[in-house]
Parts: sequence; structure tokens; C-alpha cells
Amino acid sequence: MTSLVVLAGSVVRMTGSGMGCPDWPKCFGLLIPPTEVQEVTWKKGEAYDTGRMLIANDTLWVAQHEVVAGDFESERLLGVWEPYTRHSYAIFNPVHTWVEFINRLIGALTGIPALLLLALSFFGGWKYGLWRPFTWAVVHLFFLGLVAWMGKKVVDGNLIPFSITLHMLGAVFILMALALILHSVRHDNWTNSKGVDRRFWLILAAVLTLAQLIAGTQVREQIDALLHLGIERPNLLAGLPQWWKFHRSGSWLVLVSQLIWIAPELRKKTAIKTTAQWSLALIAVQMISGVTFVLLAMPAILQPLHLLLAVGLLLLNFWAILASREA
Repeated sequence: MTSLVVLAGSVVRMTGSGMGCPDWPKCFGLLIPPTEVQEVTWKKGEAYDTGRMLIANDTLWVAQHEVVAGDFESERLLGVWEPYTRHSYAIFNPVHTWVEFINRLIGALTGIPALLLLALSFFGGWKYGLWRPFTWAVVHLFFLGLVAWMGKKVVDGNLIPFSITLHMLGAVFILMALALILHSVRHDNWTNSKGVDRRFWLILAAVLTLAQLIAGTQVREQIDALLHLGIERPNLLAGLPQWWKFHRSGSWLVLVSQLIWIAPELRKKTAIKTTAQWSLALIAVQMISGVTFVLLAMPAILQPLHLLLAVGLLLLNFWAILASREA
């Protein structure tokens, strides 16, 4: 479910739907988002509930109390309608609205297995005296709530630069917490986990992959800005700041550091051989997607895959670090 949240969030960015719902947690003050512009346009005789949002005169208005629409200007002067002050975004696009709503819905549904995990790990700790899974389940739920709160701040700030990157990193920490829960449950069943010869390189590879992931999201923000200015995709590379080349060249550093720890593990029968094999596969696909970005003028459809592969590789590194410790 958390991986779906990461994927859905990337689709939101790919389609530019981040402000499809201008408020949080509702959407235009509704539990079920509008589908037509008439639903967010003031209409005489229509009944509006408190918190309902409408667009008029390029402004987003919020109903301060229940009202049956009579005359908008009179109602505005009486304080029935107040401008939304957290941002000035006042555009309705039904596709953007529903893409963002589905992203939020997946995030909300993720809370259900998170709560079940917390409850089951608590009873497991009570029954078997193994409390480490419960500890990480609490951490997992904390980060889930934190990311939800950050999502609200991202919307309130109208997609403030770097806030989206922090939002994405929060999802990565959620996945790491889940990996720690799984490791704490399986740890006692593992054998022959004597550590890896090149554990330093494994940790370095994870750090470089995280740095590359953060740099990639910053490049993505620059691409969003260029697209907003009307720059066509074939001209995006020329419009990017020169520092984006550090992200492009950094991929080779990530590749080398990953191969240094992966290659020896492929010849062994250890707890992380399978992890090394999956890491190698993800690196290969990730490098192909990166080259495709450059050759095919940054195709939007590849962006969610590129992000998900990077997150997956980082998680595999994290799992290998946990598995390579002394049993």
C-alpha cells in the first residue's frame, strides 16, 4: 500500500495534479470531489454547507456558514463568503482533482493495515515477549501520520519547493520502518548471517542512492517549473540549470558503489544473495530508464517508474544492511 502511495504521488506530479484539491483533507470542501465546473461555481438558489468552496472572479471562496444562494455580492459583503487565504490557487480541472483525490484515498486506506499491524504486533509482544516489532510498528504509524500532515502543508503552501521532496522522503521512512518490522520478526530464523566483506560499500551505496534520489526530485521540480512556463519537452534539457548534470553523472557513482557490494554476494550463499540479485536487476532497469529520459525528451510516463525503482533500490540496500549484521 505504501508503494502504491509513492507511485500515486509520482503520477500526481507527472500530471501536475498536486493542487487538484485546493484544501485538505476535503476537496473543495466536499468529501466526494466535484466532477464538473458547475459544482464549484456559485449558483442562485443552491444550498451550500459551511466550508464549501467555490471559484469566482479568479478567487477561491469559502462559505463561513450554511447559506441558500441569493446574491453573491451581497453575501460577500455580509461575510458569508470569505477568500481562501492559505494560497491563491483558484483553478478547477476535474482530471487533476480526481488524480489528487485517488492519491489521498490510497494514503488514507494505508492507515487500515497500519493500525492492524500495530494491534497484531502488540498482542504478539504480549504473548511472546517480543516487543521489537511493536516498537517499529509505532514508529511506522508515527511516520504515516507525519506524512499525512506534511501532505496538508504541501497543499496549504501551494507546492512550496523542496516540500514535495520532504513528503516523498517521509514515504521512504515509512517503508524502512516496515522493513525493520519484517526484519525483527524474521531475524531469529536466519542462519549463516556473518556479515559481508564489503559492508562499508553497501552503506556507501545506500547513502549515494539516497542522495541521488533527493537530487532527482529536485531536478523534477525544475522540470515542473519549465513545463509551467510552456517549455516543450524536447527543450527541457537545455532549460535545466547546469547542476542537474551532477544528478546525471551521479548515477555512475551509484552504479559503481552498488556493483562493488553486489558482485561478491552473487558468488555466495548468504542471506542477502537474493537481495543482491534484485538490486542488480533494479539498477539495470533504472539505468535504462535514465538513458531513455535523455534520449526521448523526458517522457512523462517514465517518471513514476523511475522514482519507484530508486525507492526500491534504496529499500533493498537498507534490507541488505539489516541482514548483513551478525546473527
